[in-house]
Amino acid sequence: MLAVLRNSVTLAASVLALASAGCSFTSTCSRDEDTVVVSDGLVLGNTYVSSPSAGPFAHFPPARTIEFVHGLPSYPTQIESKLSFSEFGTLAPAAGNSAIEIPPTNEEEKKIRIKNDTCSEFYIRVQASVPVYPDLGNAGAGASGTDPLSSAGAAGTE
Repeated sequence: MLAVLRNSVTLAASVLALASAGCSFTSTCSRDEDTVVVSDGLVLGNTYVSSPSAGPFAHFPPARTIEFVHGLPSYPTQIESKLSFSEFGTLAPAAGNSAIEIPPTNEEEKKIRIKNDTCSEFYIRVQASVPVYPDLGNAGAGASGTDPLSSAGAAGTE
């Protein structure tokens, strides 16, 4: 009975040691951290894409930060990172530490910074957009140029 308990404790300790041996913030991968700038993306209306949907995607090895120069009028409010295991492979949404968005230093920053904080090698495609608000101009103004919702221009207020 004691031998079974000892074996169970040894097994549990081994499993915990293996689980904690993965790449973490304090561990080191086989390569140094680096930063690469990608400036050849495309802006279509209010949307930036780092590459065509079929590739080629940016190489995204462990410990790399990629700065995507987006060219949008402001920092995007929606950023979607997708990963592949090859330059022209099938894309899947990034999760966990595989693509961490580093917040901008100010609102006008023209780069989206994404870090691979894992020990796995990927290829990445980023799509980002800013909201588009319609230019209302004089839309909604009454015939005389007054606001139809104000009490002066509203019908039935006489």
